[in-house]
Amino acid sequence: MVLYQIKRINFEIILICIYIFTAFSSINAQDETRRYALLIAGLGGSQEYREKFHKYLFETRKTLVEKFQFSENDIIVLADSRSKEENFINEISSAENIKAQFSYLSKKVTDKDDIYIFLFGHGSFDGKNSMLNIPQRDLKDSDYAELVQTINAHRIIFINTTSCSEPFITHLSAPNRIVITATKSGTERNETIFPEFLIEAMNTSVSDRDKNGDLSIFEIFQYASERTARWYKESNHLETEHPLLEDTGDKLAYRAEELANYAEGGLSSTTYLQERTRTTAAITSINDSVLARLFIEQKKINQEISFLKADKTSYPEREYFAKLEPLFIRLAKINDEIEKYEKNH
Repeated sequence: MVLYQIKRINFEIILICIYIFTAFSSINAQDETRRYALLIAGLGGSQEYREKFHKYLFETRKTLVEKFQFSENDIIVLADSRSKEENFINEISSAENIKAQFSYLSKKVTDKDDIYIFLFGHGSFDGKNSMLNIPQRDLKDSDYAELVQTINAHRIIFINTTSCSEPFITHLSAPNRIVITATKSGTERNETIFPEFLIEAMNTSVSDRDKNGDLSIFEIFQYASERTARWYKESNHLETEHPLLEDTGDKLAYRAEELANYAEGGLSSTTYLQERTRTTAAITSINDSVLARLFIEQKKINQEISFLKADKTSYPEREYFAKLEPLFIRLAKINDEIEKYEKNH
């Protein structure tokens, strides 16, 4: 009898170990996703703008590394020039170097990885194509589309913060891509302030609208868009830029306040620059595996809510809210369980 009990205990321990290993492996599988970033600044023209665009590069890179834990080796920075003091810049942002870096990334990035591409600088529009003004020969929006097409990533986030940037959406829109521009047309030619608030959005807790500890691309876009509009209003200037987002692959982009009405925003709502890091750490003991499961369930429900909101126009109003209500109830229960667990442990 004693021998049977010992065997039973050992068997239970083995089962528990298998469970922990399986759960940990599942979470680690998610962590295998690597995040890459390509930051490109075009010609400044004057010293004032050169310094401004280089500052955008520096602050974006710093935020990605220090706040969002990107590997420094997975971030490439290109600018119109490079001084000895600017060792964060890898190469000059010529067409040849941009193409070379895309070629490098196409060999590096896998279908499990996400890649973020940021453009800063002056944009131009020739009536057909939009361009970022770079040293020597400019690359058109269609050129960037061809370069992006060489990268087989899990998700591609392409953010063009320049003037005249809207035409990039038509060329770059595709499934599993998020495309953001600072303007709603190629004819909005004035200098943009959107990049300032985009960087601010990545560095303030205010942009985490649902206060769930995650920071999505949708939340960053929403915050930066609203701050841009407010700046024009408070400074009593005519609004000369209107940021857009497209993430369904249909080439139709909308402003932040329009997204919910046109079934846009689902992918960007579930693409996170910052997620709760406690999930992986939580599974270091048998008890904490409970918390890890709660976090996984919480994330799953949040994703279901985001996709339902993005698909709102597909349902009659009553049916939409009938689907939404149980999700919010489930989420509230999970949040309560997490809160109680954390309080007692």
